[in-house]
Amino acid sequence: MKIVLRFKKKGMRRFLSTLESIKLVERSIRRADFPIVFTEGFHPKPKMSFLDAMPVGVVNLAFYVELFVKNISEKHIETLKNILPKDFALESAWIFDGNINELVNSYRFLVISEKPVDLEKTILKKNKKVSFKESLLDFEVSSGKKYHIFRYTQKREKLINPLLLAEEGTFFLPICEEAMTGHGPLSSLLERGGTRV
Repeated sequence: MKIVLRFKKKGMRRFLSTLESIKLVERSIRRADFPIVFTEGFHPKPKMSFLDAMPVGVVNLAFYVELFVKNISEKHIETLKNILPKDFALESAWIFDGNINELVNSYRFLVISEKPVDLEKTILKKNKKVSFKESLLDFEVSSGKKYHIFRYTQKREKLINPLLLAEEGTFFLPICEEAMTGHGPLSSLLERGGTRV
């Protein structure tokens, strides 16, 4: 049986590397006594997979994990919720047969900044100059008295680290809000096609 877990990585935990985040999830799942399915071979590991890594410092509200288990109960989920730190919380869990890595094609981001985001900014990616604006599927901008809010969607294969858009010495908070599929947000697809635990 396969379950999909959605974590929200925020606060100071956003500074954990991807490897540290994976270790936190794996240790917490073991402490919650999940009946995990392990890989075969000399060094068995929990059979699990993750979506794309977000850069260190980006709040990730869409930290999805696929995990194979022998069975699952509400008690396992409640125990896991109680074990995890508040700034790396378990948001939801579903039993789901599909492969989320095959379904996700883009990510939706939100940036809160003191200065407007320069959409014309050119970024060096894999020794190629890439226009930030050309990597976007859509975007919307709104400005308040003190902060500018910039929401955008980027294709999975054209992801650019949002921290590269930051102006030195100014407040800049990038947030990955959701993983997107061809049928809308991944969480909505999981609600429709999976079974909430």
